[in-house]
Amino acid sequence: MRFKTMNPSISGRGAEPVYRDKVKGVRISKEEYVKSKQKVEEKPKEKEIEWGKGLAQKREAEARMKELETEKDKPFARSRDDPELDNMLKDRLRWGDPMAHLVKKKYPEPVLPDLGEGEKMKESGFVVPQDIPDHSWLKRGLDAAPNRYGIRPGRHWNGVDRSR
Repeated sequence: MRFKTMNPSISGRGAEPVYRDKVKGVRISKEEYVKSKQKVEEKPKEKEIEWGKGLAQKREAEARMKELETEKDKPFARSRDDPELDNMLKDRLRWGDPMAHLVKKKYPEPVLPDLGEGEKMKESGFVVPQDIPDHSWLKRGLDAAPNRYGIRPGRHWNGVDRSR
């Protein structure tokens, strides 16, 4: 009741708000305040880093999605004369195949994606080896023994079974 009867100049009723600079705390005009708000909104948002997945897993997922898209356009039933299916089955290497050395195709040197190209990787100083060592199973042209995880030997694992 007393506030309603009080003089508006004393109580501040209907007064314009006071805008202040966030850094210095100095009073600024309404136009300057609006400009500073627009600058904050105009800042380019940083690229959101997706946690929980690596680069290789992301690439594999994208490749699977592309493969599914191409498979979607194909007919449901495949005949025996389907050349794509035939080539896929012919190119498959089977471990322990005694005749594999006779039909072994010359595969080009595997091209591994360069994982150290990103700016963040260069800034961190973290170096991922990008070449395949000469003693690797990949360079010698052999096929590795299968393991329960389906990991092929390469720059991160040399193919030696250390479980025993």
